[in-house]
Amino acid sequence: MKRFYFLLAITILLGFSNCKRNDNNKKPEAIEKSNKLDGDKMIYGLACDGCSDSVIVFLPNEGGDPITYNIINANKKHKIFGHPEIGDWVGIMLNPKNPKEVEMVIDLDQLKGTWTYQVMPTLKSSATKTTEEIEAELTDSIKKLIFIPREYGFSLKRHYQATAVGMIFRGNSLSDESLVEYPPVPRLTEWHPYNGKLILTRDTVDKERKRIPDNLIKRDTVEFVYMLDDTLALRMDGKIIGFHRQKNAMEANKKAMEAAAKQATKDSIR
Repeated sequence: MKRFYFLLAITILLGFSNCKRNDNNKKPEAIEKSNKLDGDKMIYGLACDGCSDSVIVFLPNEGGDPITYNIINANKKHKIFGHPEIGDWVGIMLNPKNPKEVEMVIDLDQLKGTWTYQVMPTLKSSATKTTEEIEAELTDSIKKLIFIPREYGFSLKRHYQATAVGMIFRGNSLSDESLVEYPPVPRLTEWHPYNGKLILTRDTVDKERKRIPDNLIKRDTVEFVYMLDDTLALRMDGKIIGFHRQKNAMEANKKAMEAAAKQATKDSIR
């Protein structure tokens, strides 16, 4: 009897380690369900044991047995974003002409986290001088003080929650006296994969905390260019932006706050 229970325990553990499946008495299913947007043709599930540079072993959200798909062409076309590991939540795009071939793979677990890129300020416009004239008057030491980069980006969390990174709140009027200005930080609330792309949703409520009509909510559609380890590249508004992974949003904002403090010190001296 003890031998029976020992063998049963080993069987269950092996099944779980292959792709975090449930035990044999239940239908296997992915851990994180996907709330798909209308029109999304991506298929979501878990990466299982056996994934390589030529195949992905995939357990769909709907459950059943893992399916092995060919990803050779997707690899050649650089359409594998991330490096799927056992149990990772992934999204795949099938080849409509070959149901056993995947055209794109996105490791959504590896996509989650905080990603930032550096943003430099620009000189404010003046009613009396051109930008070139103002810049010509600035010494190298002043330029070093005012042209301080900030970290902009976003944090992508579970349940499709998103927050912006880079917002700096200064409780005085010194920013009005600064020679430079930074671009506004897009306020984000949600993220969703969609047909191999990433949808970033802006604010869903207005300044009075009233719900914005769905047709007026701004959504940015960005394309994946590269993702591996701590590097992410996205095509946004026609430009490719390179991101690096941060430990967390607080750490990234801390760097931005330090930059703002340096700027405030400089402004108070002027």
